[in-house]
Amino acid sequence: MNDHQLLCFLTVSRTLNFTTAARELYCTQPALSYQIRSLEKELDLALFERSTTRVALTEAGRAFVPQAEGIYRSILNARTALKGFARRRTLTLRLPPVLLQRDPIYPILMARLHAALPRYKFAVDTRPVSRNPHEMLCSEADAALYLPFGPLQPEIERTPILHNTFYLIVSPEHPLTGRSTLALADLAGQQLFYEPLYQEMVDLAVVQPGLPFSAPSWHMVENYECVYNDLLAGRGMFLCPMKYPAFPAAWYLPLQLPLPDTCLLTLRDDPRPEIQRLREVFTAVYASRAKLLGEA
Repeated sequence: MNDHQLLCFLTVSRTLNFTTAARELYCTQPALSYQIRSLEKELDLALFERSTTRVALTEAGRAFVPQAEGIYRSILNARTALKGFARRRTLTLRLPPVLLQRDPIYPILMARLHAALPRYKFAVDTRPVSRNPHEMLCSEADAALYLPFGPLQPEIERTPILHNTFYLIVSPEHPLTGRSTLALADLAGQQLFYEPLYQEMVDLAVVQPGLPFSAPSWHMVENYECVYNDLLAGRGMFLCPMKYPAFPAAWYLPLQLPLPDTCLLTLRDDPRPEIQRLREVFTAVYASRAKLLGEA
């Protein structure tokens, strides 16, 4: 029995769907099925009942869930305790693609990190933050930027670094242009575009009180370039977390929506002093963001 088998079992037991679990684990469905069969063979027990229409835990599977959770968490905590003995001098950061592609703070942040930790190299991973950040920080990354919409595992240190304001790009051709801000009630019947990274933010918006009966029509697109002409013509608005140079500053209207702060996620008990230094650099850079970018 190994940690990867346990992770596969716990993911399938939570989703009860091999396709969904494989997507979360960034693996193929046959590979996931192999891990489950291997675990069942080792235990000499069936953990799932499978049919063409459903997946369900067996009685043995239900009994094994809390035990698997405890074993898996113990393995991850053991990895955390051993991180201080690692010889590698590379720190992996899980960062959102929009930071690298459009945010002018990114080169400043990386320069400060290199100056603060000159003996280290930095690897940047732009995949979405895992649904299991504890596992991710033990095996895939040393730190991650994340907008946490729900509780995190107790092993995670959450360092707030940025208070979020989301904007809607509204061109002069749009009927809502000229406002100073927009509330959800203003968006009745409107067409709104957003990038996949902000699906959780959209999920939060659609359950807020005060949403009009004629709710906005949300459309996921790859990026704003896909709907650039529609935006210019006033045929919709685009949700974004910052002001991009592609549009005039007057086109950005703040959206009134309670949002969590963007946080730096690290392991609470990570023994390495460089992780504390990492937290300090992220906090300092974002605290002085306006000054560094000449916006103050």
